[in-house]
Amino acid sequence: MARSAHEGWHLRHWAAFLSLPAPSLCGSMAAWWTDLGPSFVLQNASTGLLTYSLCHSNNTPIYPQDPPIALRTTYAPKNGTSLAATGWYDRIGSTWASVFYQNNNDDIVNAVYKCDNRTGLYEPQDSNVISDRSGTPNPHTNTGLSVTLLGEQEGYRVFYHDRAKALQSLQFKATDGWSYGDPVSGNTNRSSMEIHSMFSGVRNVTVVTPRDAKNMETARLNVDSTYFIETFPTPLRGGLNNTSASNRTSFPYDSSATPSFELEAWDGDPKAIGIAIDTDLTRHIFYIGTDRAVHWIAAFVSARVEGGFRAQAGQNTEVWPLADEPNSDFTIASHIESSSIRLYYVSGGRIIETKYRDGNWDSATPVETSNTTVIIEEGAGTGNTGLTTGAKAGIGVGVSVGALLIGAAAAAFWILRGKKATSPDEETTTAVDTAAAAGPPMSQAGSQDATSFRADVARTGSGLNGDKWDAEVKDTPITPPPRELESPKTASELPEANDRNELPTKHHVPELP
Repeated sequence: MARSAHEGWHLRHWAAFLSLPAPSLCGSMAAWWTDLGPSFVLQNASTGLLTYSLCHSNNTPIYPQDPPIALRTTYAPKNGTSLAATGWYDRIGSTWASVFYQNNNDDIVNAVYKCDNRTGLYEPQDSNVISDRSGTPNPHTNTGLSVTLLGEQEGYRVFYHDRAKALQSLQFKATDGWSYGDPVSGNTNRSSMEIHSMFSGVRNVTVVTPRDAKNMETARLNVDSTYFIETFPTPLRGGLNNTSASNRTSFPYDSSATPSFELEAWDGDPKAIGIAIDTDLTRHIFYIGTDRAVHWIAAFVSARVEGGFRAQAGQNTEVWPLADEPNSDFTIASHIESSSIRLYYVSGGRIIETKYRDGNWDSATPVETSNTTVIIEEGAGTGNTGLTTGAKAGIGVGVSVGALLIGAAAAAFWILRGKKATSPDEETTTAVDTAAAAGPPMSQAGSQDATSFRADVARTGSGLNGDKWDAEVKDTPITPPPRELESPKTASELPEANDRNELPTKHHVPELP
């Protein structure tokens, strides 16, 4: 019996995986948080394929290995590409993922996927090269990548290195589509190409990168749309315009300053760096050092004033097992509202998860390979009884109108055909199954613009409190979620009154000094 093209694709790629221990071949990684909890994607260092955790797992990622599953891509990712990803959970109960990588031409590609809640597999919706927009500096051949999801109006910011190693940005706005954003840091003296970024409300974005064998660099978005450049432990020389507007390629240190601490086991060349921001607006930075241990730095806020970054106490190996390699790759997912942080990296040949919540670290556990916490019904919501107003941001994702119309037409055709061919008792089941199986096909690859379809994304899992959002927005009150899902819970239907809210406005959360 002939197999479908879809089945054939999976069989070919599963065969490539069967003899490969995927975690030990782990390349770059990326993670994000939605209302279902964290998810991650990683590149298999041998095949170059982008494998991922099941998209319908609840609270804890499930990463199949027998066999692994891989994203279907229009543009093949280059082996060794940096990865960035974000995602959201929409108001009709669908999980979406937006993944960024470099292809073999060194272009930056954005691929958008929608979850099939029955199987846990992502189905491709759209894929575009986004670094070909007018005025965009060419990406470095080994650029780092990071993405931050700001909300419905402000959309995405994607951070990357240009050919000179200066830090640049691309942006997607619902009204304009993809375009070149702004320069972030003109510094070209960098020891490594890793990037990570985090958004904490009101366009307050921090981007962190390695600087050299003793220091890191942060670029923080100001209310005037420029980025303020800082380094630590050694500060930059004062009296200079250390911002993205300075048009300089070098930012000298303050040679008279004595660093208050040292970056332990740091040589300036990690395979990854990560940042998370909690409810109190504390900025947490992580890296895995030359000693294979996780290291943690934080800048705490007191009376609305942020102190400088300081090294934090390490954890024992039950909490932070040693990574399998020095300077090991890892990925981080965080949830602002619950101050939850998850770290994922390879230890003992397996991907492990370590959790920070309520101010404490839990012992690390291996990421499960079989799914015991899935959404049972298509269109189901989260296990939470509701969401804070601030969790309901939206974003246009650039899915082709044509693709959705074709998908809808196909679904309708098969539903009608199924009704004619089945008995009354079988009609409902057959219609649901065939409609889901006939999901929207890939659109033609091409430029993404302001006319692209805007998916109704109700919830990003950003965790921003309601008082950080536009006070003019009216919404039906709903019960806030617990700080953390302590055990798997059956998903519930989304309230029908969950309309999207506007992006937060700057008069609610002032910029930190």
